[in-house]
Amino acid sequence: MVRLPAKRATIALHTLPNGVRLLAIPMPHVQSASVGVFLRVGSRDETPVTNGIGHVLEHMAFKGTTTRSVQAINLDAERLGADVNAFTGKDTTGYFMTGLGRHAEHLLRMTADIVLNSTFPDNELQRELEVIRQEAIEYEEDPQDSSSELLDRAIWGDDPMGMPVIGTVGNIEGFTRNDLVWHVQSHYVAEKTVVAAAGNFDVEAWVALAGELFAAMPPSADLSASLPPAPAKYVGHAMARRFTQVSQVFLNIAYPLAPARQDEMSQQRWRLAASLAANLFGGGMSAPLVDRVREQLGLAYTAHSTMDSGDVWANFVVHSVTTPDKLDALVTATGGLLRAQATTIDPVHLERAKNQLTVSRVRAGERTYATMEQAVEELFASGTVTPMAEAIAMIDDIRAEEVRAVFERMLANPPALAMTGKGASARTARQLAAGLVAGVR
Repeated sequence: MVRLPAKRATIALHTLPNGVRLLAIPMPHVQSASVGVFLRVGSRDETPVTNGIGHVLEHMAFKGTTTRSVQAINLDAERLGADVNAFTGKDTTGYFMTGLGRHAEHLLRMTADIVLNSTFPDNELQRELEVIRQEAIEYEEDPQDSSSELLDRAIWGDDPMGMPVIGTVGNIEGFTRNDLVWHVQSHYVAEKTVVAAAGNFDVEAWVALAGELFAAMPPSADLSASLPPAPAKYVGHAMARRFTQVSQVFLNIAYPLAPARQDEMSQQRWRLAASLAANLFGGGMSAPLVDRVREQLGLAYTAHSTMDSGDVWANFVVHSVTTPDKLDALVTATGGLLRAQATTIDPVHLERAKNQLTVSRVRAGERTYATMEQAVEELFASGTVTPMAEAIAMIDDIRAEEVRAVFERMLANPPALAMTGKGASARTARQLAAGLVAGVR
């Protein structure tokens, strides 16, 4: 049993003998708490034959355990007023609940039951597969969702990172209960698991209970399970898919954000610098991207940039929506603005980006789930969790040259470009990508 000093007010991080990590983040200024079990497994751990199984498993985990039916799972949480949810990503699967802080141990027991004791009943599986099949068809028929999925292929090609998280309709229809059991046995293992909580709760009691519940979680037979996976190779293709029923073009442009060397800066500082670059470029109405293409040129209503990232990967993504007649001008303007940032960083925009990122961190720190999720993401990415005050101080300390270098390094790579909608074609996508490359030279 793990024991902590009473009334500990700092982040608690412990590793059980089997490799499960326990993370508790006290937030005494709130009355609620979020509890989650996060596993370092996602669609990148699948093959073309098994693509989508992690997402199916996430759905099926709520369909019954060794002691509770699907109805009892829902009722037990809702009797406490708790929200229940889960997600599957490229590299992480999460199960979580949010409720009152005084119920944190109840939330932990219920979440642990779902992760450790699910039975995946055959009768429930057949119904749920049809639901997920309909979900996959919706994604496939939506040009904006399709643009995001196509971008993954453009970034990573045939690597599992390039496959859709939701899977293919053909795969979804064919999964069996034995497939789900095999996936759990292979990937729901101690070394890949973080049990986390954030909010106003009894940290000592919660950590002790987490230690009891997860002490018997089996370790992996694979000795490399505790090691960070190798990043997928960046490809940088240009791809397109035509949708005849819409009048606009959905455009995504991405560049890889190569991690800095350890002698240059820490992982956390590099990720914050990359986030600043995304905020600075297209993170608000006054950002250069939005001001230029929307306010000055009228080329798009939707235009913004983000840093999409996971444990060992990160990409700078520019998303915009326009009409076919404005596409060339939009891409030309976007490329010119990107190159300008690689030359010099405007101090006023850097100040804006720093304040935006700081406010975002502060606001997340006032929400239990956001605080928990941020901490788990950092833990998977760097093995540590940075307290909010330290992260804010680091944001303030990042220099313009560090942000400029983010742009310079990413533009040294060919862009990944994905477009869907009216008039979208592979030829047009390649021409647009080639124009971006030529502009850098």
